[in-house]
Amino acid sequence: MHESESNPELESLKNVETSLWKLLKTLLSPKTMPHIVMISILAIILHILASSDSLTNITSVIFISLSMGYSITAIGSKNERIRNWTIARPENDNEGDSKAMKFIKKFKICIFPLSVSLASTILIITLFGENGLIPQVYDLIPVFLGSLFVLWAIIQGISFSTWASSLSANKTKKKGAISNLKVSTAFNGLVLMGFSILAVSIFQFFKEPSSSPLEIIFSNWVYLLLIILLFVSTSAWTWKLRSLGENNQSLNSFSNRWTLICHIFLSWHILTIWRQNFMSPNSIEIFIEELLLMIFTVFMAIWSLTSKGYATKFKLLDEQNSLPWGLAFGYAYAGSVAMLTNVFDEITTVMTIGHSVVVITVIYVYRKVLLNVFSKHDDGVLMRRLAANIEVKTEETEDDESDIEETVTEIEIDIDDSEDGDWQEDSDVDWDKENDDKTISTDVEWEETIELD
Repeated sequence: MHESESNPELESLKNVETSLWKLLKTLLSPKTMPHIVMISILAIILHILASSDSLTNITSVIFISLSMGYSITAIGSKNERIRNWTIARPENDNEGDSKAMKFIKKFKICIFPLSVSLASTILIITLFGENGLIPQVYDLIPVFLGSLFVLWAIIQGISFSTWASSLSANKTKKKGAISNLKVSTAFNGLVLMGFSILAVSIFQFFKEPSSSPLEIIFSNWVYLLLIILLFVSTSAWTWKLRSLGENNQSLNSFSNRWTLICHIFLSWHILTIWRQNFMSPNSIEIFIEELLLMIFTVFMAIWSLTSKGYATKFKLLDEQNSLPWGLAFGYAYAGSVAMLTNVFDEITTVMTIGHSVVVITVIYVYRKVLLNVFSKHDDGVLMRRLAANIEVKTEETEDDESDIEETVTEIEIDIDDSEDGDWQEDSDVDWDKENDDKTISTDVEWEETIELD
């Protein structure tokens, strides 16, 4: 494959906007900040209430209702009136109010989604409450919400992979030396191990500041071994695919960058599983980490959906409604964690399951992206080979036809040459010479007149 030839899948990934800054400014805009503050307060309060068995069901209903309220708000955000209700306008501020009062008054933009959420709560209780039309479903609502945690973990893995693959495609090099596959794989492995050792050392230092580098490595050797085994196994699993890029700078560059980013992300999730089960982190540390992870998941999910939305005619999610969609996803995500924590009685098991699902998802997507990109390259090579074979066969046919024409021409020339000579005459024969008549009529005298009776 020549450098000038483009890969359709790689070009498609390059066309995805990888900048997160614009979306971040939209989500953290002062005009919509009360929504962010509201979800932070409500998620914590509801998470605490969910720990009580008597309040688990109603808490799950409230989480679902809040998610539905912001989903409906997102769908209706294209309407100018609804958008004005959910976005703060500076011109509506009273100049005599203090900054604190101005900020408090901005919370009126939360009235519409909270009102829709309240209506949703009443509807769910009416239908599925203890005294509702279908009371048998009421106890299943927490189970349903908790089961969605697996879906959120999958979304996190896919969303990150979408962003990482697009970033890798946009950073590909089109010119320069192509690194050997064995060398590049070994280099990525060294960088990955360096990152893993540094990351685990930081957390080990917080736990035991007096730990030496060797003590850190020996006390966490199982984690480091898992990272090595995962990298070796995925490298072997995708070796034939990545070998297709050995003669193409763009594919080679994309493969190396995509591999490294994915495995660093996998290393972080495996480290989180390791820490929560074997490094005994305190509850506050786990809560902060998982809160940041939830924010990251929601943010990447919004980015993934908006990036795809820009390329479609039906824009269910765009810049105007990205925040309410993100809040709807955030309430559902927080509700799933709250329900699972109540079921398993501890957050460690819940987070281990979630991080394991993310790891499996990213591994699958990692190979899937490579397969999509390199299959296009392989198709191109196959088409060029077929085209080359057709050209060769055409040339051979033309050569054969030329040989036949030459042969026919030679035969015609031979015939013409023989025709130009006296083919009815023999140079050795004297046709004017009187030959001796040796026939039986030689001695017979014929009468001139023959009479017929």
